[in-house]
Amino acid sequence: MQDAAVMTVDVRDMTCAQALAVVARAISHRANGQRLHVLYNAQDVKRDLMVWAADRGVKMSEAGPDRLQVHR
Repeated sequence: MQDAAVMTVDVRDMTCAQALAVVARAISHRANGQRLHVLYNAQDVKRDLMVWAADRGVKMSEAGPDRLQVHR
């Protein structure tokens, strides 16, 4: 059973724009203190997500190979 405070979204094989839209939507549905794991498989997607998060003051960090963690 997945911890309610953690949600995972899979943006593997998506373009950067698609991945950003999926992550933005998922983040908007998370309460403060909840985490979001993002699975990716393209370095350009990772780079764009990290820039997007930094521009919005969203804390994003690497959580393992091809996985980012976002804190709301």
